[in-house]
Amino acid sequence: MESRLLIDNSDAGTAAAQLHELAEWLRHERELRGRVHWEHRDIASDEMGGLPEALTIALSSGGAITVLAQAIVEWVKHRTRDVTLKVVRESGESFEVSVQRATSHDEVAAELLAFLRANRQNAEPDETA
Repeated sequence: MESRLLIDNSDAGTAAAQLHELAEWLRHERELRGRVHWEHRDIASDEMGGLPEALTIALSSGGAITVLAQAIVEWVKHRTRDVTLKVVRESGESFEVSVQRATSHDEVAAELLAFLRANRQNAEPDETA
């Protein structure tokens, strides 16, 4: 199961910088090491290189899902500027976490965790396990 993390920002450079910050934040979580990968958008003909568009997170265990949900909410909570992070499941369904929405960080973490777990429950069973 894989989830995509996107920054909702009209400025691609700012969104890319925030994605870099988020990637570093997530890589400090032991359960997420080796699971965080960059997804780049196509390079336009007038560009020297492509900016990252999203982070993809490979999630195979309930523990990693819990850590991801908590880490995302903590990262958003520590932003000095308003930021909206969109978590997208493989089915295309999405969940947004933003500083403005976060009246109760525990509540947002619980909602995000339920969203991520629902994706895992809907995924086909792993035949190799």
